[in-house]
Amino acid sequence: MRTKFVKLCPRGVENENQLEQVQVFPFFLGEKMKIAFFTDTYLPQTNGVVSYLVDLIKLLSKDHQIVLFAPSGGSFKVEQLSENFKIYWIHSIPFPFYSGYRISSINYKKVSDLLKKENPDLVHSHAPVLLALQGVIAAKQHNLPCIITYHTHFPDYVPHLLNRKLPSFLKELSNYTVKKLIKHAFTMADIVTAPTQKLVDELNSYGLKNALLLLNGIEFSKFDCTADQIRAFRRKYNPKNKKTIVYVGRISFEKRIDQLIHAFSLVEAPDRILLIVGGGPYVSEFRKLAHALGIKNIVFTGFVPSSELGAAYRSADVFVSASDSETFGLTFVEAMHCRIPVIAARKLGPIEVIEHGKTGLLIRPGDIPRFAKAMEKLLEDDDLRSKMGKEGQRSSEKYSIEKSADMTVRLYVDLLRKRGKVEK
Repeated sequence: MRTKFVKLCPRGVENENQLEQVQVFPFFLGEKMKIAFFTDTYLPQTNGVVSYLVDLIKLLSKDHQIVLFAPSGGSFKVEQLSENFKIYWIHSIPFPFYSGYRISSINYKKVSDLLKKENPDLVHSHAPVLLALQGVIAAKQHNLPCIITYHTHFPDYVPHLLNRKLPSFLKELSNYTVKKLIKHAFTMADIVTAPTQKLVDELNSYGLKNALLLLNGIEFSKFDCTADQIRAFRRKYNPKNKKTIVYVGRISFEKRIDQLIHAFSLVEAPDRILLIVGGGPYVSEFRKLAHALGIKNIVFTGFVPSSELGAAYRSADVFVSASDSETFGLTFVEAMHCRIPVIAARKLGPIEVIEHGKTGLLIRPGDIPRFAKAMEKLLEDDDLRSKMGKEGQRSSEKYSIEKSADMTVRLYVDLLRKRGKVEK
């Protein structure tokens, strides 16, 4: 398929170089692109990769045709969600070591046949494991342009996925093996992207030559809420209107919520509360930990619908996460957009997303006393919180889904040109 795109400059842009400063994807007209997305995680599971894909597909499918391959809740089925958005739900089973995660079956022939039938302009695989890796192999077989996005830091996450059951003496061997597998698999793609420069540099250190930066994005409008909604959230979870530290995300061991609870135990006071917002398999374990530490001012909200997340953020004074495996950290950007200063571990994504001392505070991973001091500092300094909140909101704008989609479509068009799929 050869797709013809006509690039039109908007008013005030006199040459192509100036397009670097404007949104570009609305200016590629002509035939729609047909893009096949592959992912090993999708709805109803909720995580950063899913949130990003949902927002990206919603925007791209306005102008382009999207075919998504995702793990089903069971058997194979096809779902046409709109004129421009179709999902092939591939048979999957629950992953035995990680609650809520499903692993697709290996049926390469079926995946390959479906991809050949759809005949997309290009394939984009996200955080490839079994299903998304089959998409990469099928793309190569059918000579389709292919992009891989590296969302998950696999050397850190393999022990997580095995639910801490990997013996310590095997961790180093696991890291070495995973890095070699990444290099082998990712060289099949034309381009590999990562959401931070640090991850790009790490991929290059594995021997990859095709790694590029592609920022994640967020549809910020979904966090809009009214003052009444914020008051309602507070009445429900913080009726005494205490100063609030909030964590939003999956309640699982790899998020290091135990460290947050230990840190809060060092600064707990009658006028302070820790809200743990989200669902997951470790809620009961963390409740027991809080009880053992004698913490009274802690609330586990359980799953909160997306319509209430804006109020969850905006009802807080400080956002905190001790997770040391965040390749990007969408929740940090969401909190920043809602003018909430953030505290995070100084590792991977947060190093680039958060400006230490300006939009939040970065703490050495696992340093519970310093996490506690950071909580104390932000809770006690109203002016600092306000200043950081304003800077955070300003900084978050570069991560809008519109800008991310612009960068993504620019990448697609450049790749299609290089592969001779676009008429110049």
